[in-house]
Amino acid sequence: MLFLLLLLLPSLIHSSIVSTPFGEVEGFEHQTEKGIVTDVFLGIRYGKSTSGDRRFQKPEMVDDWSHEVISAKEFGPSCDSFTLARVPGTNFSEDCLFLNIITPKQRKIHHQSENLPVFVYIHGGFYEIGSSTYYGYERLAEKFAAEGIVVVTINYRLGPFGFLSLGDSSSPGNMGLWDQTLALKFIQEIISSFGGDPSRITVGGHSAGSASASALQYSPHSNGLFSQAILMSGSSLAEFAQSEMVVEESKKLARSLYCPRSPSEDALDCLRGFTPDEIIEAVEKIGSSRRHPNVVKFNPRIDGDFFPHSIPELARTALKKRTLSGAADQDSALFVLYEDLVWLAGISLTREERESFSRRDLVDFIEKIVVTDGEHKESAQAFRKLLVDFYAGDEESEKDSSFYIQRYSDLNSDLQFLIPMYQEIQLKISLGWPSYLYISQHVTKSFPRGDNAVKGMYHGDEVEHFTNSRLFHPLRANETEDHEFGWNFITSMVNFIKTGDPSSLAFSWPQVTKERPFQHASITSKITLKEEGYRADAAHLWLDSVPQTVPGELLRRSRLPGTGDKVIHTEL
Repeated sequence: MLFLLLLLLPSLIHSSIVSTPFGEVEGFEHQTEKGIVTDVFLGIRYGKSTSGDRRFQKPEMVDDWSHEVISAKEFGPSCDSFTLARVPGTNFSEDCLFLNIITPKQRKIHHQSENLPVFVYIHGGFYEIGSSTYYGYERLAEKFAAEGIVVVTINYRLGPFGFLSLGDSSSPGNMGLWDQTLALKFIQEIISSFGGDPSRITVGGHSAGSASASALQYSPHSNGLFSQAILMSGSSLAEFAQSEMVVEESKKLARSLYCPRSPSEDALDCLRGFTPDEIIEAVEKIGSSRRHPNVVKFNPRIDGDFFPHSIPELARTALKKRTLSGAADQDSALFVLYEDLVWLAGISLTREERESFSRRDLVDFIEKIVVTDGEHKESAQAFRKLLVDFYAGDEESEKDSSFYIQRYSDLNSDLQFLIPMYQEIQLKISLGWPSYLYISQHVTKSFPRGDNAVKGMYHGDEVEHFTNSRLFHPLRANETEDHEFGWNFITSMVNFIKTGDPSSLAFSWPQVTKERPFQHASITSKITLKEEGYRADAAHLWLDSVPQTVPGELLRRSRLPGTGDKVIHTEL
């Protein structure tokens, strides 16, 4: 009996119970490597199950649980996603609207009576894969909670479960964004119970998580639920973050399962009759990705509901938010060079393709996929010439395959990440949103890249520094420059979350301005100010030359949804 009590004693000592407006939750204490004690609460439900009749519907807030203490010591199920994306040991379910909270014992550690700033992190994965589970809690506790920040990570519906749309009011899509909005409403109600200040919430994310945070800034349904944003390699103005292509993909999925084409209500009822695995299998059979600048098949769209108007229109009336935005210098290299990700990003090149990749291959991608007669009408020929001249160069001076792989990666990075980010920065400058810009340019030695043609920081490299990611390679403790980069990057995030300014004692970080719209902090093992824009020649191409050649309306419906009608940026 005594032995049993001794076994139980540690769990009794180290459990933590918090009373919230919904009921009590029991988590556990976690001590960081530096000895800072934090409280961790995993798998707190914020929304009712989205299975059965609730599939493809907006989420509903969880009921209170005042009659019991719920255990919050294990991650909740991850939202259903593609079979190939399922990390072993992870539980997947359609009933997946859970979040996690990591909080310092602030009144004991920081001697503060006021509540603490909050960082809500939204995972990425091109709206089709991912989970808060993948990122753990240990490093988030060490990098943020130990610094006096309450951290929240969330799940949201993915793929067809989160973004299927048949293009009408019965099936507008964007369920995943409604999930995120519901999570923010739930956080507003409970976060003070965990020591967080609901008026000091920073929403951030990476990739699709960043594009989601970007979108949440502008929607009237979510704009008032937080005060700041950190956008890492993802903008709501990117084609992968808002495209009508999702409607055709959704209809294709319904046809593959022999569901009626109309009315939409009947098609949805039919789709609800299949199990999640049957729907995922159908998506994988028709192809989960494509070789296209927009690799994502199930993504947000301007639906007239979550987005009543275009994002530039919504931005004009939205509450202004301080923003820290940035990208990796070689974002798309991850997808171009890792053929194991071809099911997620169809732009991946096989080893055989990389060995022989030529100017002709790059030109074919531009002429047949990036620019099409159907999308770009009478502008197509001139548009193709602009891109071929810029990315493929002179036909008479043929280079090796590494050169063209780099240019292929540049083209995809520009379209998916860099140019939409620049467009969003310009929009915010024009409306007076205080904004800071960075480019991550550190070559991470911990990640084995071998003789890859593209050198630099790949998509997601930064995330490894502040999470226990289970998706890529772990950081090596003996790589000093890697850890110096991580310190610079995370310190900037922490300072911004706390003060709205990423500056440190060692580096004064200016906001972007109308005169210097793309000045940025270049983050490596050091952090330096660059007044000129990163890849300024590409910015000039897409922000000036292309809009003079292709009507803005055609660009908005295809490659660059954020394109306006005004051109000429002589400040680049």
